[in-house]
Amino acid sequence: MKKIIAVLLTLVMAFSMTYITPVEAETFKYQMQLGKQYSGKLEGSVLYYMKVYDYAEYNFTVSKATNIKVEVKYSGDSCSYNLKSGSSYYSTDSKGAAYLQPGSYTLEIKGYAATYTAKVSDIGVGSVKFNKSSATLKEGTRIPFTYTCSYEQARKDISITNSKQKVSTASLSVNSDGTGYVYMSPKFIGKTVVTLKLKGGNTSKFTAYLRNGFWFVAKGNKSKMPKPVGFKKLKWKSSKKKVVTINKKTGKIKAKKGGRVTITAKKGKQKFTIKLVVTDYIKLAKKTYREIRDTVNNPDKLKIYNVYKGYSKQIYTNGAKIPVVMIDFGSTNDFGAMTRKKIMAYYDEVHEARFISVSNANNIISKKSIKKSKIK
Repeated sequence: MKKIIAVLLTLVMAFSMTYITPVEAETFKYQMQLGKQYSGKLEGSVLYYMKVYDYAEYNFTVSKATNIKVEVKYSGDSCSYNLKSGSSYYSTDSKGAAYLQPGSYTLEIKGYAATYTAKVSDIGVGSVKFNKSSATLKEGTRIPFTYTCSYEQARKDISITNSKQKVSTASLSVNSDGTGYVYMSPKFIGKTVVTLKLKGGNTSKFTAYLRNGFWFVAKGNKSKMPKPVGFKKLKWKSSKKKVVTINKKTGKIKAKKGGRVTITAKKGKQKFTIKLVVTDYIKLAKKTYREIRDTVNNPDKLKIYNVYKGYSKQIYTNGAKIPVVMIDFGSTNDFGAMTRKKIMAYYDEVHEARFISVSNANNIISKKSIKKSKIK
C-alpha cells in the first residue's frame, strides 16, 4: 500500500511540474512603419489545461486625420488582433479600414502557437464616385456609387446636395462594403444635378433628366405650360389641337375641351412630355351627380344643396393644382332620416373620374358656384 501511495505522489508531482507551474504571457513590442509588412511567431503556453497567449504590439502614429487599412494574416492554433489607442479600442470595417485622428496607436496581436504577418497602410481620405454620370428617370430609383474610405468616414463625411428639389427628391444611404446609393423620386420634368462630397476629399456629380410628367388645367385655361426645370427657349407641340392648342415658342395654351393631351417640349436632343389633363367642370359635375344617384338609398329623394367648382386643397400631383367639383347633397339613411354629405370629384392622370368625401366647402380654393340645373 505504501508503494502505491508513493507512486501516486510521484505522478502528482510530475503532473504539477508540467501543468501547474505558473506561466506568464510574453509581450513583444515593436515600432511599426506604415506600409511595411512584419511577421512573427507567438508560442504561448498552457496553465491548468488553459492556453496562455503571447502578445505582439506594433506601435505607430498618424500625423493627420486619415484612413488606415489593417491586414493581419495568420496560421496555427489561435490568433486575433485589436487596434487601440491607450485604453480605447477601434473597430475596422469589412475591408479592414478605420478612420483615425492624429495620435499614437497600437496594433495588438494575440496568439498561441501561431505565426502571422501584419501590415498597416495609410490609404488617405479616400474618394467617392457615382457609377455613371447621368440617366433618364421616370420612376423612383436607386443611383449607385462607390467609396474607398472607411465605412465610418463615409457614413459621417459624405454629404449630398440636389440642385433642383422641384424636379426630384434625393436621399443618401451608405453600405459597409464600400458601396452606397442615392434614392431619387421624380416630382416634375426637367434636369437636376446631385452632388456627393467627401469631406477633405473629392466630389462626384450625377445628372438626372426627368422627362415625363403630368399637369392639370380646366377648360378655358389660357396660361403658359410649366417649363421643364433647367431649360430655356423650348419648342412646344400639342398632340391634340382640338383639345389644346399651344404657341410653339412661348408655351402658352388654350384648353378648348375636356380630355387628355400630350404636350411635347424639345431642347436640342432633350425631349420632355407632359400629359395634360383638361377638366370640363360641367361634364365632371354631371358625372358626379350620376355617381351620387347610383349610390344613395332613395335617388328620388336626393336633394342637391350646392354645386361648386375650383381647385383642391387636398389633392396635389407634381405640385399642380387639381381642378375639382364638389356637390353638397342630402339623402335618406337606412332609417329614412335625411343626412347631408359632400363629395368632391377630380380627374386623375389618365382622365378617370375619382370621388372622395370631404368635410366642408373650404376644401376648395378659387371656389365658384355652378347652377344646379346644369348638372341634372
